Amino acid sequence: MKTIYIKNMEFNKIEDEVCAAIGNFDGVHLGHQELVKECKKHGYKSGVITFYPHPSVFLKKIPNYPLLTPIDEKKKVFENLGIDYLIIIEFNNEMAMMPKVDFINCLKKLNIKSLVAGYDFTFGKMAEGDIRDLEENFEFYEVKKYIYDGVRVSTTYIRELLDIGNVFEASRLLGRHYSISGFVEKGNQKGRLIGFPTANIDYKNYFLPLGGVYSVLVELDNKLYKGICNIGNNPTINYSLIKKLEVHIIDLDENIYGKEIKIHFVERIREEMKFTSANELIEQLNKDKCYVLDRENI
Repeated sequence: MKTIYIKNMEFNKIEDEVCAAIGNFDGVHLGHQELVKECKKHGYKSGVITFYPHPSVFLKKIPNYPLLTPIDEKKKVFENLGIDYLIIIEFNNEMAMMPKVDFINCLKKLNIKSLVAGYDFTFGKMAEGDIRDLEENFEFYEVKKYIYDGVRVSTTYIRELLDIGNVFEASRLLGRHYSISGFVEKGNQKGRLIGFPTANIDYKNYFLPLGGVYSVLVELDNKLYKGICNIGNNPTINYSLIKKLEVHIIDLDENIYGKEIKIHFVERIREEMKFTSANELIEQLNKDKCYVLDRENI
């Protein structure tokens, strides 16, 4: 897959003629994947056009807008889907104010011959453009809303599922485990003192599921380990004002500070709790560990 970054409104011609799916693609869920499949059917090189930063950074004035798939994660997912070109357009105030006609002309400059979009896709200043405008200017293929097991798959709905901790259902609609990647930061090592060392993860602007304790798979150095993940404030030991993402990796005893790991969420086990003593916490953590080890996670 070739990745093309478009900055400063410089839309330079791509050598190949491209059929591209266009959208924000946060999550790259099953519905998004239908767009990707469609753009491979029409005799051109396949492409995806997306935007960075997420338009909500400008349109909703949210500087650290939380994402299901930050741009680096999104690149990996699209590469796994076999896309030829990933085209990332810098989204800024100029792009937000661009009239629809100008944006269409920019896409033509890129050598986009065919476009694929969802039925509700809009673009241009004040979202003045829609799929009818694309139909008039390109070979165009509309993808209807995607229904999976009776549920309309959407980024909004997946966020709602994560908000209530239903990572299992969210993962079904994503077509893979919901995951968060980040580097291991040095903590205060209080977990090691009670026999449950944890890796503290810099989760940046990932969308965090509901606080609580989760059964997870941890990807480290191309290996998978079972783990127990806690999202919260550590109310029993070492309370934190900032929500933390920590994971105890079962059957791993080595220094992994500074390494990048990927946490694949499998199931929410329970809510985060404040215990009356360290011994009570240890007892519960042992129960959590037994539960995770007994589950078939893969």
